[in-house]
Amino acid sequence: MKLVAAGLGLAMLLTPSAGFAQTPPATTGGDAPYPYPFLLVDSPPHYFTMREIDVNYLTGFRLFASYLNTHTRPAVSFLIQGAASLILLKTMTHEEAHQSVLTAQGIDAGSRVFLFMPRAGFVDGVADATLENLRDTAFPTFIRLHTAGFESDFMLAWREEGLLSFEHEPFRNLAVDYLLRKFAIVNYFTEGYFRRNSDGAEEPDELDRDVVGNDLYSAIRHLYRPDMPYYRYTRFQDLTDEEHQFLDRVQKRTFLNLANLNLAGMSGFQLREGLRANIGMAHCMGPFGDFIDERFWLAWRDRWHVSGYVREFENEHHWFMGGGAGVEDVHLLRHLTSSATVHFWQQPAGLSFTSPVAREGGAVDIDARYWLISRPGARVSSMAIDVGVLGKTAGFLPEEMALNAHVGLRVGMTIGLRGN
Repeated sequence: MKLVAAGLGLAMLLTPSAGFAQTPPATTGGDAPYPYPFLLVDSPPHYFTMREIDVNYLTGFRLFASYLNTHTRPAVSFLIQGAASLILLKTMTHEEAHQSVLTAQGIDAGSRVFLFMPRAGFVDGVADATLENLRDTAFPTFIRLHTAGFESDFMLAWREEGLLSFEHEPFRNLAVDYLLRKFAIVNYFTEGYFRRNSDGAEEPDELDRDVVGNDLYSAIRHLYRPDMPYYRYTRFQDLTDEEHQFLDRVQKRTFLNLANLNLAGMSGFQLREGLRANIGMAHCMGPFGDFIDERFWLAWRDRWHVSGYVREFENEHHWFMGGGAGVEDVHLLRHLTSSATVHFWQQPAGLSFTSPVAREGGAVDIDARYWLISRPGARVSSMAIDVGVLGKTAGFLPEEMALNAHVGLRVGMTIGLRGN
């Protein structure tokens, strides 16, 4: 991905009429370019984080879909996109998310991402003793290992909804990935309705086994029985009555992921002249239970882009509140734009599945984008260097690898493309 980014930057420099940016290019409205960010280094920097995988995957898919939609007929384009997503791309991000949790703990693993491989994608190469030790010493991280694929899909869909709501990407370039991803989220969480067991037989060699087996059933079993004798693969019939009740809870709530106008190809609705909005809901699991989002996006005269969410966490029996709000691409100086998001949460003490005690926390996430090159009217119209910093207290923030207090730096680049 870093080579792709470098190649795109070189292509820009070789295009005639180079010039330094006089003002940061607009990001929406009229003939404005669409921004395509690449994350080159995240925190920690020595492996691919979930955020790094998600950001670079989504930019790559947008470019892939845009090229196909420009050079092929719609039916051919959608067929190619759909086949690529089903055979490789959708599985890739899901499994890489599982692997990112392990590598963040210094545990080596391998991801197998093709649809036609055993289990239609899995992560292997980890001994039972290593996983059991992770369970016994870092239980929230162990649960997150199971739910990381859901988390990545949840965040990718959220990123796509932001692009669609702010009209930073045409629906035709996101439709295949967005619709398939939403379907996959609902499909994962409704396996129990069909009493489906997706694990198959357990491999004789523990290093050939998927690290978690069935993501959903295993996460639920471990949440309720963290001290039971360790094994990986969980069948539907292995769950107790109490665990089946939790399964039923998340199965019903997952349909909230379908509450968004973007699913109908709409970017939102007009509140008044110059002011557009969109709203939606979502649901996912995390290290201590599950959570529900209510989201909004506001775009005023294509200059101000504000988004936010209210979040309700629930562990076994107790509710905790959270939320956040942010603004994108604010013009600060001649060459400089910035985005910032603030998060707040109450979460159970120790990220416990059973505790009623709330602990407050939060995070501040700031991006600065310095525009180096501007070429009005060119296909590759602009280029920027991105620097971001996120500081957080202890707690769970989707896509952020650290569950403890942490300050992290990231570096990337953004290109602006026209004519998509």
